[in-house]
Amino acid sequence: MKSKFISGSDITLDERIYAMLNTPFEGVLAIDTDCRIFFVNQFFQDFFQMTEQEMLGKDIRVFLPKCLLPETLGRGYSEWGDTLVAKGKESLVARFPIKKDGIVIGALVKTIFPDMVVGKSIAEKLGSPVKVSPSTTPIHLYTCMDLVGETESMLYVKKLARRASRTNSTVLISGESGTGKEVVAQAIHTRSVRRDAPFISVNCGAIPTNLIEAELFGYVSGAFTGALRGGNPGKFELANGGTILLDEIGDMPLDVQVKLLRVLQEREVWRIGARAPVTLDVRVIASTNRDLREMIRQGTFREDLYYRINILAINIPPLRERKADLQDLVRFLLRRINARIGSHAERVTPEAMAEFMGYDWPGNVRELENILEQAVNWSEGELVSLEKVPNKPWEGCPSIPPEDTIEQPYYHDAMTEKEKQLILDALARNNGNRVHTALDLGISRSVLYRKMDKYKIK
Repeated sequence: MKSKFISGSDITLDERIYAMLNTPFEGVLAIDTDCRIFFVNQFFQDFFQMTEQEMLGKDIRVFLPKCLLPETLGRGYSEWGDTLVAKGKESLVARFPIKKDGIVIGALVKTIFPDMVVGKSIAEKLGSPVKVSPSTTPIHLYTCMDLVGETESMLYVKKLARRASRTNSTVLISGESGTGKEVVAQAIHTRSVRRDAPFISVNCGAIPTNLIEAELFGYVSGAFTGALRGGNPGKFELANGGTILLDEIGDMPLDVQVKLLRVLQEREVWRIGARAPVTLDVRVIASTNRDLREMIRQGTFREDLYYRINILAINIPPLRERKADLQDLVRFLLRRINARIGSHAERVTPEAMAEFMGYDWPGNVRELENILEQAVNWSEGELVSLEKVPNKPWEGCPSIPPEDTIEQPYYHDAMTEKEKQLILDALARNNGNRVHTALDLGISRSVLYRKMDKYKIK
């Protein structure tokens, strides 16, 4: 018996495309710039138990109030891995802008896994035989989707990150502690052609000075007392073919800076005690929360190394300068906390958001995530309150009420002036060197910078 088929010449291109998209096994839905549906395939028709005619021309938010597809119109870039929840069913989806001549004319949502049960089953099958060493690529790396914020400064950061991902040039990421420098570094890596190769992160300030050279460059057997038999590869070798992040590069000792400069210039590394170098193919990203130009003036950072790493510069603004991003950040961080601890938080109370907007966040996004996780643990259900959180930094440290409340303002002002004068005196003794001043006062550099900012000390 011969099978029946339609001749290709009898089918228009539009009919072919429609037939490919109109599948019951994966969902495809598209909206125009007014958020109105202009295409919906059989999957979503069956999902909502509605006909095509009943859905076309309607606002997407009528059917999916929490759908982020309208945001894709404004952002103009693709986003993968979001969960779409409707009628108690979860689907893993991707969202794409539809462009014509570079202009966004619509947006499309497509299911990656129309059923999360199937998705998890496939992930388990794919993941079961794979073992990832803690010393190599982490199981999860951040992507550009994790760069949250729509303020002008954050949009510029995203633009620079996307541009950096298209090259192999060295990148220098600067910003205060907690702003998310490693998130940006990982996003550059995961968007680049090196995405399937290792991503190695090294905190240059956390490794003892006498060990940092061996950690970075490795050593051969018998190179020094205690060296492992057979030697050990350094972080650069482990990152070969991929990306290495030199976190807090400003804390790297000067003698190691010299050797790092040679690695960057020659693209080869010498293990300690080796007789021949190892050729490298490594993308280098450096990050710091310090003023490297000031360190160059002080002689604590090499100028030639600075010019070698500062090819593409990305500066991440502190949270206090982009408070308009707070609501988006809170939603994003709540989803991350939910995935980590199994909670179901969706939003914070208006009172909590008001507290967040009025606080300067010296610890930046890291501090925000810490406060949110505390609040989630002290709250019940989907709404997150700050009422039971024991430590509220915007309220200051708890203190014993003074016996004489009338003299309290005078006492506070006197102590404030005394602390300011101590800092000014220490700066004068150390010729304005903030590193030495912090050591002189017995406090960390970050505390010194915070107090200088508080007292408006330049």
